[in-house]
Amino acid sequence: MQEPHWLVSLIVSWLPFIALIMVWVWLSRSMGMRWRSRSSATWLELTEQQVVETRRMNATLERIALALEKRVQG
Repeated sequence: MQEPHWLVSLIVSWLPFIALIMVWVWLSRSMGMRWRSRSSATWLELTEQQVVETRRMNATLERIALALEKRVQG
């Protein structure tokens, strides 16, 4: 009869910790959904926008470099 009492004691002692973790997970997911709905952009969309911006900046820098080379040579 000692086994069930020991098991119940273990479960009861870990219950507040498990409940705290569950609340934390629920809150983090809830806040994440609110953030996503506010911004209406997924991580994939943000990454794609960053790639487009990086390509645009690289093209601009290449034009500047070519202009500087022409200026130095001519």
